[in-house]
Amino acid sequence: MTRWTRALSFIAVSLLVATTGHAASQALVDAAKREGRVTWYTTLLVDDASGPLAAAFEKKYGIDVDFTRRDGSIQVRTILDEARAGAMKVDVFDGTTTAAFVMKENLAEPYKADSAVDIPAEYKDPNGYWTAQVLYFQTLGYNADLVPASEVPKSYRDLLDPKWKGKMAWTAEPQLTGGMGFIVNVLATMGEREGMAFLAALAKQDLVRLNNGINGVTVALAAKQYPLGITVDNHHTVIANAKGGNVKWFYFEPVLGLSNNIGLIKGAPHPNAGKLLIDYILSVEGQTVLKQGHHIPSSSKVEPEVRDLKGGFRVNYISPAQGVAQTEKAQAIYNQLFK
Repeated sequence: MTRWTRALSFIAVSLLVATTGHAASQALVDAAKREGRVTWYTTLLVDDASGPLAAAFEKKYGIDVDFTRRDGSIQVRTILDEARAGAMKVDVFDGTTTAAFVMKENLAEPYKADSAVDIPAEYKDPNGYWTAQVLYFQTLGYNADLVPASEVPKSYRDLLDPKWKGKMAWTAEPQLTGGMGFIVNVLATMGEREGMAFLAALAKQDLVRLNNGINGVTVALAAKQYPLGITVDNHHTVIANAKGGNVKWFYFEPVLGLSNNIGLIKGAPHPNAGKLLIDYILSVEGQTVLKQGHHIPSSSKVEPEVRDLKGGFRVNYISPAQGVAQTEKAQAIYNQLFK
């Protein structure tokens, strides 16, 4: 990220009302400042989350944040490659299932940030290897200019209507934030036998596969490229509509619930700065920055900007460890039916 881009990111949060939330210990702050920088591999959107967070952190502590945004699968490969080469550059990682892969390779360092006290127990590892920074609820979406409210599908079976053939988009990278998550949730909802029968029928609907992540589905809906998206994070519709889109989200219960989890790398080049960054992001102040970026904070003390994004529906929450096994199973089904 350039200094100019970081400056623009900071402008986005400069109107944030100052909060008096958690304050890191002075000893940690001093140690982090001596290190002077932190490297963060993130999956969060740059303009709406990671950029504003990095800018706010730099402004508060005077510590440089070198962050790179990648999709989760690419991020994991990068971390593992650095570890094998004995040249670890990253201090802090995040992602939906990244923690599970990093822990499997014994590359995660446990760290329980004091600010994580406001995050519910189900959204953090009991040993401190990962903590949710934001929540994701995978729903369906549609462009309200193309689909009248009366025609919005009311059940999974409605997706099999011939009128939707070739008109539904999803993303199917090998991770739960996309088609793999949709497959997992269908099986959890319907059971193996009925779920597989439904997926086989859905495969005949000629789903349009997009290769630019789950947010790419919402962006395509906003651009009126497709009327329906069957893999949409509900908060992405808020982001798209703030930019002039007319995308609405809807769901069939239970909704797939995931979390974007942050953690510290073992042997990090800048461990104290890494801890301080994690501490900041999980604090009320950091969570409020995420709220301002239309994300869903994991903290119980910070409600999302649009309250119904986070509640009012049953949730099938999948932790990082559960996610690895579920992804492998869903990938096999995808290869069998949709590839």
